[in-house]
Amino acid sequence: MPYLKFWESKQTGVLIVSLGNGDLLLESLRQVARQADIHTGVVMTGIGSMTFGRIHSVVTNDMPPQDKFFELPGPLEVVGFRGIIADYEPHIHVSLMDKDGRFFGGHLEEGCTILTVCEVSIMRVPDLRIVHRIRDGSPFPLLDTE
Repeated sequence: MPYLKFWESKQTGVLIVSLGNGDLLLESLRQVARQADIHTGVVMTGIGSMTFGRIHSVVTNDMPPQDKFFELPGPLEVVGFRGIIADYEPHIHVSLMDKDGRFFGGHLEEGCTILTVCEVSIMRVPDLRIVHRIRDGSPFPLLDTE
């Protein structure tokens, strides 16, 4: 991740992350979570642009629902994204717009490549240790405490 940099406010626990051309978005956020020791956090904002986007979304109401993966050629405007970091793993939902004004949204996947910049804010939540796990009879991992 050649352009990845981040800074943390000691007063608020908020990190500001900067990415540049060629950086991989999800992979970079994982790296920040590990390097900054963010076990649990909130990805509050994210904006930027991509040369390539990869997302997935549920496309049926079946249980389990079927997923569809979308590979989106750029240029793409990152209208915004947000999510949770649990056990150092970001879970991000993103909204993207292509050059023709079409919008796409879903779960952020690996391989999303930054075109110009991407700017992200992450709030550390140091007094919680949140994980995803199967609980309460759900067939899917839900947020829970360690």
